[in-house]
Amino acid sequence: MAGMTWRALLLDQLEFYWTAHFRPRLAGLTDDEYWWEPADGAWSLRPTGPGGALEPEFVRPEPPVPPVTTIAWRAMHVGRDVLGKRARAFFDPAAADAVMFDARHWPSPLPDTAAGAVALLDEAYALWRDGVAALDDDALLRPLGPRGGPYAEDSMAALVQHVNREVMAHGAEICLLRDLYRARADARDPLVAAVRRGDAAAVTAVGVGGGVSASLVAEAAGLHRWDVVRALVEAGAPVDGALHYAAGAGELDVVKLLVEHGADITAIDDRFQLDPAGWADFFQHPDVAAYLRS
Repeated sequence: MAGMTWRALLLDQLEFYWTAHFRPRLAGLTDDEYWWEPADGAWSLRPTGPGGALEPEFVRPEPPVPPVTTIAWRAMHVGRDVLGKRARAFFDPAAADAVMFDARHWPSPLPDTAAGAVALLDEAYALWRDGVAALDDDALLRPLGPRGGPYAEDSMAALVQHVNREVMAHGAEICLLRDLYRARADARDPLVAAVRRGDAAAVTAVGVGGGVSASLVAEAAGLHRWDVVRALVEAGAPVDGALHYAAGAGELDVVKLLVEHGADITAIDDRFQLDPAGWADFFQHPDVAAYLRS
């Protein structure tokens, strides 16, 4: 930490959250998820803007209990309102002479697809991140000035800190909505539901069939559902990705079962860039590491 600047600390907080936590969780986002309304009366994007353009539902003052919002609402709030408008207000040389909340800072229509939303988030994040990265500590301590509107006397550092909080809070909400959407879908599949609740007997009774997810054994292993892992493997489910979790947990018998059914002992994981033996080393299971290297 010695020698780190305030800029580096503030930027590292956002970058780490975005690259390690939030952005990977957007992979595979579908249009159905993007528009899913998890509760009656949920706020979403509606064609209420000029010419029927999509806009997030919102009222001022806020109601005492704001409605649940869709992923579409949260994503556009983060992308356009939290990151995009502020990035252009403070870092775009051709920015409109207006406060940071002004719609002229982001006049482009909001997307109606998940892919478009992810692209907008990436664009807005890059604009904000690059703008903050170009500041020194003196610039961070200066007041926002007229474009800060009612916060004109606040420092840029205070705004950066606020943006970090907003991105992390709303990003977590988007991730939770994805979890709830997946749980709803999983409940409709008897095999997946049995795996989720750790019911090995039900897994055996239901059977794998021809359409089982390639990650299901790995998901069961990640949850330490070892009886379920055995039932899935013995039923013929794909074993891709499960070996790392079994090795990291020190489950030598399960490791052997997975290897016997074709698990790749040389596979490198995305998280730690290690093979299964490396996971066994890291989590201090020398017997498993020795077996995998034998």
